[in-house]
Amino acid sequence: MRLLMVNILGMVLIACTWFTVDGCRITIRNKCYYHITACVQEGSKSDIAQHELPVGGSTFVDFGFGCSWTAGVVYASVQGRCALDGFPKAATDRNFANLAEFTIGSKDGTDYYDLSNVNAYSHPLAIRPVAIAHGEIPKGKRCGSPTCSISDIWATCQSNNRLHTFPTGAVSCINTDGTAGFGPTSGTRLFKRACADAYSYNFDDATSTFICGTGTSYDVIFCP
Repeated sequence: MRLLMVNILGMVLIACTWFTVDGCRITIRNKCYYHITACVQEGSKSDIAQHELPVGGSTFVDFGFGCSWTAGVVYASVQGRCALDGFPKAATDRNFANLAEFTIGSKDGTDYYDLSNVNAYSHPLAIRPVAIAHGEIPKGKRCGSPTCSISDIWATCQSNNRLHTFPTGAVSCINTDGTAGFGPTSGTRLFKRACADAYSYNFDDATSTFICGTGTSYDVIFCP
């Protein structure tokens, strides 16, 4: 009996270890032809983690057995520095970037995720659920894969949207109306036409929010 209990306990521990490592994480992948400085933050009160991703590089954020991450964001720094010196919670250039946004582990057992161009667009970006919880089959916005890739940022950056270039070589199109809390406007519609899956203003929920069961892992891909 003791041997049986030991074997059962070992199987439980192995199962829990598998779930922690593979069942609830975000893997950030750089498929661009250039280096990416990826910034990761939960809410606004936690420190911003900076990850340097060479071409083809990746890193991951593991949420452990609890699978909980509230108001989390992943984005690329256009200046190559995620946080202000001496202020690890203060972003340097989040307002110049498009975001992958997550709330993982809500009370109803659902993850919520989206792409946002509300502030700006700077890099092609996608979210892809992997190892989907409960073996669910993706359908529409249920465990779907939002993608935003603007091939001609200069053509999109019209109306009252503003184009910024940085010493790093990065280019960012500022969503002026989205940043100011307006929409839909002619300016936000340019972003929506370019990226139908992504938020173009704050209340663009119906066409931009994706959901999936908690326990799912996700890839965040730059230049998908």
